[in-house]
Amino acid sequence: MNRKKLAAVGLAVTLSVSAAACGGTGEPEEAGAEAVAVEVQTPRTGELTVDTAYIGTVAPQEQVYVIPKTSGTVTETFFEVGDTVQEGDVLFKIDDEAAQLQMASARAAYESAQAGVTAQNGGARDLQNYQTEEQIRQLKDSLWKTDDQIDEMEDNLGDLRDAGGALAAAKEQAQAGVDQAVAAYAAMEERLRPQIDAVEKKIQETEDKINDLETAGTDTSVLEAELVQYQTEMGRLSGELAGSKALKDQAQAGLDQINSQIASIDASKTQLKSGIDQIENSQDTIRDNLNMAEQAYSITQSEIYPQTDAVSAAQLGSAAIGIDSAQMQLDFCTVTSPISGIVESVSVEKNGMAAAGNPAYIISNKESMTVTFHVAEKAKNVLSTGDHVTVEREGTEYDGVITEIGTMTNPQTKLFQVKASVAGAGASLPNGVSVKVYATTERDAGKLILPYDAIYFSAGDAYVYCVENGRIVKTDVTVGLMSDTEAVIEEGLTADSQVVSNWSSKLRNGVEAQIVSRDGEAVDSEPLSHEAGASQETAGEAGAEETDPETAGEEDAAEGASGADEEMTEEAE
Repeated sequence: MNRKKLAAVGLAVTLSVSAAACGGTGEPEEAGAEAVAVEVQTPRTGELTVDTAYIGTVAPQEQVYVIPKTSGTVTETFFEVGDTVQEGDVLFKIDDEAAQLQMASARAAYESAQAGVTAQNGGARDLQNYQTEEQIRQLKDSLWKTDDQIDEMEDNLGDLRDAGGALAAAKEQAQAGVDQAVAAYAAMEERLRPQIDAVEKKIQETEDKINDLETAGTDTSVLEAELVQYQTEMGRLSGELAGSKALKDQAQAGLDQINSQIASIDASKTQLKSGIDQIENSQDTIRDNLNMAEQAYSITQSEIYPQTDAVSAAQLGSAAIGIDSAQMQLDFCTVTSPISGIVESVSVEKNGMAAAGNPAYIISNKESMTVTFHVAEKAKNVLSTGDHVTVEREGTEYDGVITEIGTMTNPQTKLFQVKASVAGAGASLPNGVSVKVYATTERDAGKLILPYDAIYFSAGDAYVYCVENGRIVKTDVTVGLMSDTEAVIEEGLTADSQVVSNWSSKLRNGVEAQIVSRDGEAVDSEPLSHEAGASQETAGEAGAEETDPETAGEEDAAEGASGADEEMTEEAE
């Protein structure tokens, strides 16, 4: 039972005792009754959220079953359960003796087919055809390369022309900048030179005076102060002139650099034009040689029997496919990891059998885990992808983000599946464990919010005690969204209301209040307001007007007891 609920029960008991002590007369309080010490706070304005707890199940976001594609005896294993593997790591090997024999047989078949083709067509003819084809290929490659070279050089030439045009404009602008900087420096020197000469003269004169006074043994502090001022002024004037000169020099350096770049571009353009002319001349020679080689090849091809070529090609193709097939079977004997992660399960061992189609390793990437939980439709309509959730396991909390919200209910549970991603949990959230998931399913923003313990309930109605003009005022309120510690006040209060936050058996409507704490900070005893303290004799009259004297004690006691009973009922539920 929390503090407020204990207070409610205490209030009911105290009120009953007070009513009996007063004889049930309901007489108004004495004018000199002691003021009630209270702590007050103003409602805060903000957002109140209510989280709902769900049970979720943890699984890695990425998990693969490594299944061998061939059966055989396992010769080596390299990783055990719990080991970390990287993508491409060899997990285990299968005896590849049969696959090696198959590869040797395929290579022998290819070599045999190759020998048959050579025998049928004649080595000299093949060599001649090969040489001619290679010559044609090389000539075509050379021709294509020269075309590419010309295109590239022309592109470069165009780029250089564009760059030259840009530099010409930049040069014109830079020249204008140099002229402006030179003029500015000349104007500044003409303006500052008389000032500099005057200050230099004053410095010299002041130094001479100081020397004379020092010789005479007279105090020179005043002149030394003036000298410092003159020297400071000299430094300022010299610095200003030097800054202008630096700008002039900088502008000239920029212009010189642009002129250098323009000269470099002109030289490069000349070189490119010369290179293009040379390549175009060489292309004529290449085309002549290519025409001669193609004519020679056409003549030699007329001697080859098309049918023999077709048979030879089919034989070689079949033999090549055999090598590819043997290589594939050989590759199947070395099983690698398709992802990086943690080994969750191993079902093969050295000298044991690996069966094609049966999972040998299970590997999970645990850098990011997925928590799956199920919610009702009302919660599903509130949640959105990207919302934050809190995942709890064995007292440790982890931050998660909703990544998926199902659109169909489970046929049995009629609940919607929700998935959240938890990054960086690692081994702290093992695969398959159950966790608690806290998700925000209700929220109310921009409302007045009070601590739950400051609110009282009677017969289903809510009220609080406020301090107004130095007295306790029972104030009815309308309560909205509630959490375990706070509640939204829809009506009844303002942002300036001073709500009593502590419980006291002396709380009554109209009783004097002594504020000892405001918004959590202790305050000096506040004097009663003029309205509250000026007329102590009328306190009883005010109470009599609000409550029937004969039933005042009984009603207050019943009200407190009713609130306590409701709180106790809520706690039990």
